[in-house]
Amino acid sequence: MKKRIGIDIGGTAIKAALVEEGRVIDFKREETPADGETGIMLMKKMVEAWLEVTEEIVGAAAPGPLDTKSGVFHDPPNLPGWHGFALRDRLSEVLGRACLVENDANAAAAGEFTAGAGKGYGSIVYITISTGVGAGIIVGNALLSGAQSIAGEVGNLIIADQGPYQEGMNSGSWESLASGTALGKAAEEKGIHGGAEKLFTLLKEGDRDAERIFEIWLDYTARGIANVIHTINPEAVILGGGVMNEADFIIPRLMPVVREKVYASLREQVVILPALLGAHVGVVGAAGLGSLSRI
Repeated sequence: MKKRIGIDIGGTAIKAALVEEGRVIDFKREETPADGETGIMLMKKMVEAWLEVTEEIVGAAAPGPLDTKSGVFHDPPNLPGWHGFALRDRLSEVLGRACLVENDANAAAAGEFTAGAGKGYGSIVYITISTGVGAGIIVGNALLSGAQSIAGEVGNLIIADQGPYQEGMNSGSWESLASGTALGKAAEEKGIHGGAEKLFTLLKEGDRDAERIFEIWLDYTARGIANVIHTINPEAVILGGGVMNEADFIIPRLMPVVREKVYASLREQVVILPALLGAHVGVVGAAGLGSLSRI
C-alpha cells in the first residue's frame, strides 16, 4: 500500500498529512505565514520526515485563482502575500520531489472520488456550498481543469434574472443567491440573527419565515445542480462545505426539487450524496492528485 503526502494551504492554516489508501495516518497543522517563501519553508519542515517513507509525488491544494498548469498563484484574496508566487516549482525545489498543485475544490473532488462518497463511481461533480460555491469535476478518472484552469467555477452560473451585487460575479449568480453567506443574509433580512446555523434551528422548530427562506434557497440550489447535471451528466453529485453540516436535513428536501428541473428521462438517475471526508478532504484529495490525469 502506497503512502502519499498531501498539503492543504488555506488562508488561516496549512494542513499536511501522510495518507495511506485514503486514510490519514499522520497529520500536522500550522498557521499560514503571510508570504509564500516563508510558507514553503514551513511546509518543508512539516513533511520532511515523511519524505523518507514515500517516493510518490507530493500534492498540494490551494485557494484560487491558481494556474494549475504553471503552478503559479494569481491573486487569491485570502492569501495576499502569495500573489504571483510559483508554488509548484518552489515546493518541488525545496522538497526535492515532483509536486502537483490544484485548487481546493478540485482537490476536494479528488479526495471524495478516491476515498470518500464518490469511491466506486466513474464520474462525479463535487460541489462545495459554504462562504462561496465551487465545484470539482471528475470524468473517467480525469480531473477537468479546463483551458485556463477554471473549470468548476459553478458559483458564477447565472440561475436568476438578477440578484444581489457581488464583486467579480454575474448578477443572478448561484454564489450570490445560494451560498451559505447568501442564506445567512436572507435570514438576516427577515430578522433571523445568527446566520445559517440559526436558520436551521428554526426550520426544525417549524418556523414559517425560516421555511420560506429555505424553500427559495432550495430552488436556487436545485437550479444550479440541474444545470450541472445537464452539462456534465455525472453518475453522482456530492455536496460538501459548511452548509452541508445539515446534509441529513437538506438532501431529502433537495432531491425532489432537483428532479423537477431535469429531463424526465434523468429523474430516477439523479444521485446526490453528502461528502464523507470532512475536515480532511483537502489533504486526502491533495495526496491523491498523482493518481488522476487532467483534461
